[in-house]
Amino acid sequence: MFEQLEKYKNPALLLNQIIQTLFDQVKSNKTIAHYFVNVSLDSLLKDVLQFSVFVTLQPDSVYREPLNAQKTSMPEIRVSSFVFEEVHKVLVEVMRSHGVLEDDLPRLSFEILEIVEESRAQFSDTVMMVLQGADVSAESLVQVFRRFKFQAEVLSKNEIVITSGLDSPVGIKIRSKDKSIVLIGKAISIENSSLEDIEEIARISQERYPLTQVRAVENDDDWPFLLMEEKFPFEQGIPLRLLFRLLKSFSFKFSRVVKCDTRKILQMNVSR
Repeated sequence: MFEQLEKYKNPALLLNQIIQTLFDQVKSNKTIAHYFVNVSLDSLLKDVLQFSVFVTLQPDSVYREPLNAQKTSMPEIRVSSFVFEEVHKVLVEVMRSHGVLEDDLPRLSFEILEIVEESRAQFSDTVMMVLQGADVSAESLVQVFRRFKFQAEVLSKNEIVITSGLDSPVGIKIRSKDKSIVLIGKAISIENSSLEDIEEIARISQERYPLTQVRAVENDDDWPFLLMEEKFPFEQGIPLRLLFRLLKSFSFKFSRVVKCDTRKILQMNVSR
């Protein structure tokens, strides 16, 4: 569920009402009605609710430009900036009419449109772009990444690593117990470094990039390391385009954090 909706009564119902009203108002406007051409309302409602767990917090500057929510859309479904901005305006007014607070409008409208774009794309897909929850495994994820030109390999039964195609290597751990995947960024320290050294890098990165959470970890068998993790549920399936977007964002953020290491005591290593 979109984080900001949690403060409202019956957030799932509120989200459904917002999406349904948006759909009806856009379809009734001849200028922008084609935005939802061939799109089923029932599928749209299901997708927005199901895939909302894959939205992540962005800097406020991102939310001030609605077109950012469209940047990674498929070219085949992308509408003009005018149409997209008009749809955004309709969504904002719909949210206001349903009691969403002004402070919540920029981020929530951005996140909703991000998922709406994914749902629209699925109606145009000629190949399956959702990995079903029952099919999630180290082997299936590696196959997916290789199909889309990422270099990936299996580390263990429940863990893989993507070694190229991103700003930094990213590990993915599958947690069968709670049906989740965890994105892992890890940088180990070199000989003669201490936990305090790594904690200082984490502190500097927190000051520079407050939305990015990393921590220093003591290792009884080796030198301490810097760790960043993000967890996402997969029971309802994994939308691949959103996963690729998350991976690119995650790896960029972690590589940026590692650059806070001015003494060059860290090196990338996602093995556990």
